[in-house]
Amino acid sequence: MKIAFISDIHGNLPAIKAVMALLKKRKVDLVVCLGDLVHYGPMPSEVISYMQSNDIDCVQGNCDRTIARRRESTGEEYENPHWRNLAADFFQWTAEQISGNQRKWLKELPDELRFQVDKKSILCVHGLPGTQAAGLPEEAAAEIYDAILTKAGTSIVVCGFTHTPSIIRRPNGLILNPGSIGGGSVPSGGTAMVLSFHEEGEPDVETLEFTYSLEEVEACYEEAGIGEIFLKCIELGRDQRGNWHTDDPKWRQQWAEL
Repeated sequence: MKIAFISDIHGNLPAIKAVMALLKKRKVDLVVCLGDLVHYGPMPSEVISYMQSNDIDCVQGNCDRTIARRRESTGEEYENPHWRNLAADFFQWTAEQISGNQRKWLKELPDELRFQVDKKSILCVHGLPGTQAAGLPEEAAAEIYDAILTKAGTSIVVCGFTHTPSIIRRPNGLILNPGSIGGGSVPSGGTAMVLSFHEEGEPDVETLEFTYSLEEVEACYEEAGIGEIFLKCIELGRDQRGNWHTDDPKWRQQWAEL
């Protein structure tokens, strides 16, 4: 059995279309989305409609929850106050694009999904077990990862939020983060993961990188008339909260030349 995990679409319709086409070629049995369908991207309503029409299993992300409950803050931290203000303006714009029925659908998304594959139990959440607006720590002490698995009570935990792909193997289980398909995990592209189960042994994990039409996304940002900085983020591989997802200096140089 093959299960694909995608996360953090963030209003990027070309990205979700591209990754679903790729996963179809990979002949996966199930696709699970780890939330954050909206915010930062120019097509939030279209992304929700796509998810609904394709009946993709999905948990609720912190951005989805905030839109659904008409709150003002997603609970995220930003590199500086200017970026926080830009995000707040874009969030307000996003809220105005969502219909009442779509808001209701977002509100009804579950906080978690659990699956059982043979003897392996899987917990899917957006942030971490028990919280939506916190991410998997990088290079943490082994005890931290063991505690996450223990709290989840499962063999495998799959989470999003950080936009950073991660594979952490521990004696008591596996923790995965597929990165983001629409939020700049890689410059002008996205990432996803496929978990393949076999009759014997541990499951295999494959990280997929893909690209999509940045020109189409750019045209939608221009039509919206807002969020140019977030377009540059997905083009150059920078998180919408400020940190970088790529260490390649050429992308940072391009940012400096803006």
